[in-house]
This record gives sequence, C-alpha cells and structure tokens, in this order.
Amino acid sequence: MEISLIAHLEAHDGLSEKLATGLCDLAREVRAEPGNRLFQVYQRRDEPHRFEVVETYADEAAFKAHMATPHSLKFAVWLKDVAVGGTSTLTFLNALP
Repeated sequence: MEISLIAHLEAHDGLSEKLATGLCDLAREVRAEPGNRLFQVYQRRDEPHRFEVVETYADEAAFKAHMATPHSLKFAVWLKDVAVGGTSTLTFLNALP
C-alpha cells in the first residue's frame, strides 16, 4: 500500500530562501529514489516562510528506505539550523476511493 504524507516546515527568520533551495535540492535526489512516486515542494503564498512537501512512496519499505538514504540523513542534520523546531512535522494521509 502506498504511503502518502505532507511534511510541514517553517523557516527561521531570514532563512526562507535557504530552506527553499535546500528543499528543491533534496527533491531532485528523492525523485530519483526507486520507491518515490511524488515529492512536490510548495511555498505558502500567505506565509512564505512556511513550506509544505507532498510525498508519496510505493509502500512502507520505500518510505523507510527514503528516510535512511544519505541525502535524507544529511538534510535532517542541515535542517536543525534552518527550520523552526529543527525538523519537519509529518501528517500521514489515507487515500479515499
């Protein structure tokens, strides 16, 4: 069963552009993962320091593999200095028919 989620991120003051660039760089790497179906980065119009990333993976194993990739681990460390709270907040989704 596919795994879909939204990652919510908020940039520290003055770091929105840096976070946007980091997310776009990460997107290129994640989209090349064999189990990735979607990795789309959005910047909120009403609050441009906030970002949403919509992600879908083929299954639980693909999501776990994604979380363990060198680029994901490196991004998680980098994010500590750029994002409020030092991480993203994840909302997992269930697809309806």
